[in-house]
Amino acid sequence: MKKFLSLVLALAMVFSLAACGGPGGETNNSNPPSDGNSSSPENPGGGPGEFTPVTYEDEVLYMDALGDFYEAMQKAQEAEDADEMYALLAVAEAKLMESGCFVTYAGDDGYYRMTRIVDKSVPTVQYGTDYRRYETAIVTNEILKVEDRDALNEMWREKAGTGTFEQSAKDYLTEKGYTFKDTIGYWDYTLDPETWDTLSAWTNSVGDAVCQTVEGLVKYDMENVLQPALAESWECSEDGLTWTFHIREGAVWTDYQGRKVADVKADDWVASLQHMFDYYGDSGAEVVAPLIVNGLDYCDGNITDFSQVGVEAVDDHTLVYHLTKRVNAFESMLTYCGFFAPLSREYYESQGGQFGRGLSAEDRNGNYGLTSTNIAYCGPYMVTSHTNKSMIVYDANPSYWNADNINVKKVTWYFQDGTDPLKVYNDFNSSTLDLCDMGPNAIQQSRTDGLFDTYAMTCPLKNTTRVGFTNLNRQAFALFNDPSISTSNQSHESTDQIDRNGGVFTSDVLDDAARTHAAMNNHNFRLAMSYGFDRVSYMAQQVGEELKELSIRNTYTPGDFVNLSKEVTIDINGTPTTFEEGTFYGAMVQAQIDADGYPIKVWDPAANDGVGSGDGFDGFYNVDNARECMAKAVEELAAQGIEITAENPIIIDFTYAAYSETATNMANAYKQSIESSLEGLVRVDMFGMNDSNELNSVSFLNKTGAELSCDFPIGTGWSADYADPSSYLNNVLPYGDGYQTKNLGLWGG
Repeated sequence: MKKFLSLVLALAMVFSLAACGGPGGETNNSNPPSDGNSSSPENPGGGPGEFTPVTYEDEVLYMDALGDFYEAMQKAQEAEDADEMYALLAVAEAKLMESGCFVTYAGDDGYYRMTRIVDKSVPTVQYGTDYRRYETAIVTNEILKVEDRDALNEMWREKAGTGTFEQSAKDYLTEKGYTFKDTIGYWDYTLDPETWDTLSAWTNSVGDAVCQTVEGLVKYDMENVLQPALAESWECSEDGLTWTFHIREGAVWTDYQGRKVADVKADDWVASLQHMFDYYGDSGAEVVAPLIVNGLDYCDGNITDFSQVGVEAVDDHTLVYHLTKRVNAFESMLTYCGFFAPLSREYYESQGGQFGRGLSAEDRNGNYGLTSTNIAYCGPYMVTSHTNKSMIVYDANPSYWNADNINVKKVTWYFQDGTDPLKVYNDFNSSTLDLCDMGPNAIQQSRTDGLFDTYAMTCPLKNTTRVGFTNLNRQAFALFNDPSISTSNQSHESTDQIDRNGGVFTSDVLDDAARTHAAMNNHNFRLAMSYGFDRVSYMAQQVGEELKELSIRNTYTPGDFVNLSKEVTIDINGTPTTFEEGTFYGAMVQAQIDADGYPIKVWDPAANDGVGSGDGFDGFYNVDNARECMAKAVEELAAQGIEITAENPIIIDFTYAAYSETATNMANAYKQSIESSLEGLVRVDMFGMNDSNELNSVSFLNKTGAELSCDFPIGTGWSADYADPSSYLNNVLPYGDGYQTKNLGLWGG
C-alpha cells in the first residue's frame, strides 16, 4: 500500500493499457467462476434481462494473472540482505511487467519548463513528502534564464553536501541582477483534500496539502542531506531494532488562529502511530505495522492494549521505536508525513477524536481533520484560506521552531481543471504563478512571444510513475457515487433493458461486457493490448513532439531508483546469476525479462551517456508482436466460445476528461493506436467525463474494485514513500494489502 496520486492532471488526463506472452504464449483461463455466478468467460452473459455480472473470486483472478509476481514478492520479502532483496524485487517487477495487467508509460515532468524558483532550492529526493515543501525555496521576481539555471544546477552538483549551496546561489543571482521575493504561486492541485488528517488517508491530495502544516522527526535539506527537525538527534542500536529520538524542546502546537494548544512531545508520535493503526486498511498502516513490534497484532485485533506496541515515550523528549527487523530504509520512511507525522493527543481529543480499532471513522475522528481549521499546526505553514476548486493559501507559522530560516512566507496553490491549455502559461506570465510546465500549446505560444529560447528548459523525470491497469473483474457500469452517469457502451440497438447500479443498459451491452471480461483475463490479449499501445504518440499530445520520448518510462519502479552496494548472486530460471556492485535495478529487471523470453525492453545500458536508463524510449510498442499475441488470443478465446472478428470486436470502455483539449487528444491517440495495431479486432469506445469530480469517481475515489467503472483506469501514478522498490511494488499485493489492486477490479483500497 502506498499513497495514491490523483487521476486528474491539469495538462492531460493520462490513460493507458496492459502488457503479450512469452515465446510460448501460454495462458491459463480454466479457473472456475465463483459460487453463485451464472456467467463466466465460457458462457458470457445471460439472456435478455438475465445478465449476471461476470465475476470470479478475486483470489482466483489475481493468482491466474499475477501469481508469478506474488510468488517472487514473497521470496524477496524473506531476504535479510538489502542488496539481495533489491535483486529479488527486480525479478518480481519483471513478472509484473510480463503479466499484461499493469502497464507503465510515463514519468512525471519531462516538460519544457519556465520558472522563477531555483530548481535545486527545495529537496529533490524523490521519496517521502519533503520534495513537496517550499520553505527553503529561492524565488526570484524575474524569470530565470536557461543559462543561469544551468549554472545553478552545476553549482549544486559541486556543493551538495557542503551546506553552502543556498548562500552561493543567492550570491550568484544577486550578481546577475535578479531580485528575490518571499511568496510562491503554484499550479498545484486538481482535487481538494478529502480530509486534513494525513494519518487516516492514503492520497497525495491529502498528504501534499497537510505536509506543509506539520514537521517530522527529520527532513531533507535542499542539498538532499538528512537533517534534524523535531528530533534534535537520534541513534540506532547495533542490531537495527531500536531507534531512539530526542525531541526538540520548545516546539509547540497551535490552532489555525496561531494560539498555542500544546507542547510538542514524544507522546505525539505514540498518538500518531495508534491513530494510523486505528485506520488500518485506509492508511499507511499496512506499510508500517509489520515493522513495529506487535503492530500487526494490534491492527488485526489480537491485542487491544496499545502500550504493548513497539513505540514508547520514555519521557516528554525521548521517543523509542522497537522494530521487528532491521529496516534499511527506516530513516527515509520518517520523511513521509503519512507514516510518521506527529499528532497532538490533546488537540485530537479536544476535537472529539478517540482511539481504538472498533470505532467507526466518524466516531473515531470527531471533528478532527474535517477542515483546515480542525487540525493543529507544528510545521512551517498554517492554512489561512481554502476555497474548494479555487485555491489554498499557506502563511508562515510564526510559532514554527525554525521560523527565522525560511525563505518563503506565503504559498498559494491554485486549482487547475485542465479546461484551458494556456491558463498556466498565461498565469505564469502575469506573475500569478512562479512555475510553468509547458504542453504543446504553451510551447507554440512561448515561441510566438519570443520567450522560449531564453527561458524554456527541459526538466528531468520525477520518480512518479504513471500507470494503466486492466480491469480483471468489472462489475460497475456507472459511477459508484452517481449511478445516473454511465461508463458503458450503449451504442447497440436493443429494446431489452435491465437496471444495473441504478443505470439502464441494454442486454447486448452487458453481453459485450462479458466478452470483454473474458478477453481481459486472457494473457495474450492483455499483452496484445500493451504491445499495440503507442506510448510515444500518446505522450506527444501532452508534452509536445520534441519531448514525447523523454517522458516515457518502462518500469513501475524507476530503473535507476536503487543500485547494488555489493556483488549479489540470485537464481534466475534455475541459473545462478551474478550482478556486480553498482548494477542498477532496471538492469536486473531486464535480465529476468530476457530470461523469460519476452520482447520487452525496460533498460538501455547505453543511455544517459553510458550510465543506463529505463526512461526515454518505448520498450513495449511493436505492432508485429501485438498482432502475433492477438492471433493467439483470438484462437484461445474461440475455444471458449467467444468469436472475435472485425465485425464483432472486443469493446473497451475508455473514460477521459472531455473538458480538456489535451486529454481528448490523448484519448483519440490511444484509440487510434489500439484499433490500428490490432486491425479492428478491438474497438475503443470513448466516454468523456464532464468534470474532474466525474473523472476521479471513475477510478480514484472508489474504495473497492467492485466500484471501478471502466475497463482501463489510466492516469494514476505513484511516487515512492521511502527509499526502497517495495514502496512501489507493495501496491500490487493481493488480499487488500495492495492499494492499487482496486484498479485491477479486485478487493478494496
